Amino acid sequence: MVIDIHSHLWPMDRNPEAMRQYFQNRNSRFAFDADGLLASMEAAGVDLTVVSALAFGPELTNRDIRGLNQYVADAVRHSQGKLKGFCTLNPFEEGSVDFLRSCIEDEGFVGLKLHCNMQRFYPNDERLDPVYRQMQEYGKPILFHSGGIGVRPYGDIYGRPVYMDETALKFPELKIILGHAGRIWYEETAMLLRKHPNIYADISTNFGKTGETLNWPMQQLLQTVKGWAGSTGHLLFGSDFPFYEQTATRENLEALADQLPDGGLVKPAEVRQIITTNTEAFYNKFI
Repeated sequence: MVIDIHSHLWPMDRNPEAMRQYFQNRNSRFAFDADGLLASMEAAGVDLTVVSALAFGPELTNRDIRGLNQYVADAVRHSQGKLKGFCTLNPFEEGSVDFLRSCIEDEGFVGLKLHCNMQRFYPNDERLDPVYRQMQEYGKPILFHSGGIGVRPYGDIYGRPVYMDETALKFPELKIILGHAGRIWYEETAMLLRKHPNIYADISTNFGKTGETLNWPMQQLLQTVKGWAGSTGHLLFGSDFPFYEQTATRENLEALADQLPDGGLVKPAEVRQIITTNTEAFYNKFI
């Protein structure tokens, strides 16, 4: 079973200016909506996709965010089981834990998405502890944006993976997914995967900007994680749709697997397991 652990949907008419400019320059065969995502899944051979709501800034209140979550919930409801939803929230607003409980217990969300860069916070901020504690009690994962974002005016520093170490020490049973595997701080990601058994990382968007460099970042990620953590078993398949296409992500990974020698540090089979068994095992255990 092929599962995409990292995608997004939101009403495009709510895009802030930075996102409007980004998508003006982004060509895609698929519409940036639920129907487009389902068509993308069919083209890419993806059986199930986890869709996260996305908060574009710290100024959004949970009242604002409710509509963004509802957009995802509606997509999930009409997907015939092909989509599962992660909610989002403003974790600093009074009543955020009650808001989270409503999302999980009443609205059927199966995880939480937090975007440190867009929401402008460090993940080890102790004000987040009540949200982390509740998610640890649920046994459900939090997907964090980690690493650089590459879109102005959002700051990259909030996404440094090393800030997650303190959180994982304080909440050792919390299931954490490092979205984008902390690009470009791969050594910090490898350090966390080596140390914390409940931290995982998805490989979405780890591709170069030119044909010549296309798979160089992914090779660096895989080599660094395998070399330090000893395994690529905690690397998960994700695309970051609609920012990146599912078809391109899968095709690039499969092309990399075809290029790797059988006797190298990272084996072709390990790359293919990211697409299939790694993510399915995570999903079946925690979602």
